[in-house]
Amino acid sequence: MKLNFRFLLTCVAVAWCISTAHAATFDDFNDGIDDGWTRYNPIPGKFSFPMESGSVAYKMESTWGSLLSPGRIGSINMNEPAHTKFHVEADLLNWTYNWGEDIGLLARMQEPIPSYFLPKGYALLLRNDKDGNPASRRLMIVKSMGGISLPVFLTKGQGRLMVPAPDPSGDYRLKFWSSGGFLWGQIIDKSTGAAIMMSDGATYTDRISAAEDGAYTSGRSGLIAYVHIVSYKAEGVSPTFDNFYSGTDAPSAPRP
Repeated sequence: MKLNFRFLLTCVAVAWCISTAHAATFDDFNDGIDDGWTRYNPIPGKFSFPMESGSVAYKMESTWGSLLSPGRIGSINMNEPAHTKFHVEADLLNWTYNWGEDIGLLARMQEPIPSYFLPKGYALLLRNDKDGNPASRRLMIVKSMGGISLPVFLTKGQGRLMVPAPDPSGDYRLKFWSSGGFLWGQIIDKSTGAAIMMSDGATYTDRISAAEDGAYTSGRSGLIAYVHIVSYKAEGVSPTFDNFYSGTDAPSAPRP
């Protein structure tokens, strides 16, 4: 009986190690492929693996589209199970120096992935707005309801007046996580390692938050970019990401 009990404990330990090993994803895209990812590409756009900031990165490009079909492109991480509790990070190394674009991270994304407009789920987005004016950039958490419905801004007035405002010439790290009944977002300036400060309407803070609304309790993570202002001035979107991490908790050590 003792031998059987020990055998059972060993099996449980092995199963726990296996599940833990598959409970998080890290992809630095150095192999120049996006195996394990499902491309969200309704326009369609272009996926490539350029050298950026000294390493191979992951670039997604979409044209500005049209009023009825705005430019949009993304990639969904299929390398791990859908999560309830989540922690998603990625480097944002470059993007279109343009206005009317939202770029960032997906969490609790619902399946099946739609072919029209945006997937259902939550997103942490850096918005470049109003003729590319750096002062108008903001970080926000949104809920996408799919179909032709516009995203719901869960953080409302938070994330404005960023100091210093992110610029395509810099390197940043986006962080999006769930904890304590809230969704949280942050952007780190990789040149200093410090979080960018933002207004919450009353003071300055190094993160934004939104209360859980219960709309999506579990789902997949990923990367997303789309045009929110369709105009003859718009140039589409072309963010470059690297060092993607997704799991139930923050990585145990800082990523590059």
